[in-house]
Amino acid sequence: MSVFAERLRNLREKQGQTQVQVGKAVGKSREAVTKYEMGQREPDLHAITSIARYFNVSADYILGITDQLDSNHKQEGLDEVSLSGKECKDNEEFVPYFKLALKIKNSGVGLKEVEEFVDKLIKQKR
Repeated sequence: MSVFAERLRNLREKQGQTQVQVGKAVGKSREAVTKYEMGQREPDLHAITSIARYFNVSADYILGITDQLDSNHKQEGLDEVSLSGKECKDNEEFVPYFKLALKIKNSGVGLKEVEEFVDKLIKQKR
């Protein structure tokens, strides 16, 4: 059984959810959830992100890339964002950047991909 299959089943059982409930929440059938849990079917990217969001865990966790339910850097990053947000709140110059961040978040593009792209862009500008 794959790490994804085990983690999906564990998360579902831990929250007392049925396969039907999980399926409805993420737009999949009970049969699809059953096959995911049995390792008979691999989820597509949309299903992975939907399931991770539903259980409030990272896609990295559900895929077995990390053993942490959520990354430690989230809280540290939130502290930074909170300070930055207070500093930029009244500065309209930052509004397009916040809109872009929201667009990226909603697109399903991974944070690591965005960071790598931005790092390359910054290097090119230097």
